[in-house]
Amino acid sequence: MVDKGFDVITVSTFGGFQAVFNDSVLNEKNLRSIMLSRLMVYMIIHRDQALSTDTIISAIWLEDESIDNPVGALKNLMYRLRKTLDKNLGENQYIITNRGSYQWNNDCGVVMDSEKFEQLINEAKSESLDDKALIKYEQAIGLYQGEFLPSLKDCYWVQSLNTYYQSLYISAVKALADLYKKTCQYELLDRLVTNALSFDNADEQLYCYQVEARMRLNKIALALESYDNAKVIIERELGVRKTTVLNKIYEELLAMSKSASANDIEEVHEEIAEENPEGVFFCSYPIFREIYHLEARKTARSEEDEILMLITIEGKKTDTKEIAEFRIKKAMATMESCIRDSLRVGDVASKYSDSQFILLLPSCNADYASLVGNRLISKLYAINDKHRNVSIKLDIREVSLENDLIDN
Repeated sequence: MVDKGFDVITVSTFGGFQAVFNDSVLNEKNLRSIMLSRLMVYMIIHRDQALSTDTIISAIWLEDESIDNPVGALKNLMYRLRKTLDKNLGENQYIITNRGSYQWNNDCGVVMDSEKFEQLINEAKSESLDDKALIKYEQAIGLYQGEFLPSLKDCYWVQSLNTYYQSLYISAVKALADLYKKTCQYELLDRLVTNALSFDNADEQLYCYQVEARMRLNKIALALESYDNAKVIIERELGVRKTTVLNKIYEELLAMSKSASANDIEEVHEEIAEENPEGVFFCSYPIFREIYHLEARKTARSEEDEILMLITIEGKKTDTKEIAEFRIKKAMATMESCIRDSLRVGDVASKYSDSQFILLLPSCNADYASLVGNRLISKLYAINDKHRNVSIKLDIREVSLENDLIDN
């Protein structure tokens, strides 16, 4: 046995598995087996206790993975893991065998990013001084490089830990965001929450931080874009139409964007006038909704017909989920082009979901709207005959205050 003294194995779990000892690296590529990965990680996570064979077997074999001789299979897997560790990290007695149990040899020290991550956050929470807490939070968040062991997420214990660490990460981000706000470090705040949104894109509070950071940096156009994106994503992912906290930030943003008075109406007109308007007005759903509310009010004093149309693209029932999603995505991209190319000035369109567009057609009755919808479908098929592998449904309703179809 080779004595490694006080050296330790550094284990990374966020974004993928990797173990480093001196200049040697062991990762999922050279482990070459999902079962070896499960076993090694499980032994390291629970290195402070002896694990019975039954405990290990239930942890690393999934319910639908049947084995004839689980004890024998574990014994063989443990032998392979020891050989792999010796080959890649140097010879040592990494795993100790007891009667009916196995345990990681704690003489082989291990430092895990996930444990250090949790430790730093706990230390930050206990700090009485903001500047020291800020440093601890920054160090912890710097360790979080993505999901906990994403390649092993089929295991129940990995799923549980991943949920726990992601929740811990988001709470740490929010705590650090508050410290950045307190010290007016808005560039750092913007960078922090923009990165956090790549891990959790449906958290309203993160968008509030992002909008406020960009607003304080006087990046008004970017802040407005962040708000629009937030509304679309939150409505799509969570089904939430009203976002009170985000709307409060938005009101402040609008006030800030128009803090100076105009000299005359010509100045206002010059700013709001659209150059060379052509074709349909394509916008985000939050803007579409506000336009709908206006048009619904107009119908109360006008006899002119106006139509709301929902276009839904669906895969065939015989398709697998993956194939259906692929075909819908391709058809949605082509349908957007058809809408942009075919509809008139004065028409309004928006993407409602990953498989739906919603249209507002003024000066249009139900019969003509049906004709418009069928022309769009014909054009879609003419562009690419493969789009016939999806089905398209048109839902047509009249716009009126009494028939308010859009959530307030």
